Amino acid sequence: MRVWVIDSKAKTITIFYPDAPPQTKREEASLADPLFEGLQLTPASIFQQAAIP
Repeated sequence: MRVWVIDSKAKTITIFYPDAPPQTKREEASLADPLFEGLQLTPASIFQQAAIP
């Protein structure tokens, strides 16, 4: 299980894992995860698609 917390003001995505420390991703950091095989996203692409300035 993963929990993603999206901060639209800071434009970050923090991912909480059950067995590891949370990771905060910014800009062009990859959101790749073995749980979601083939996922090709970055925080920047998500905020751009959502039209968040």
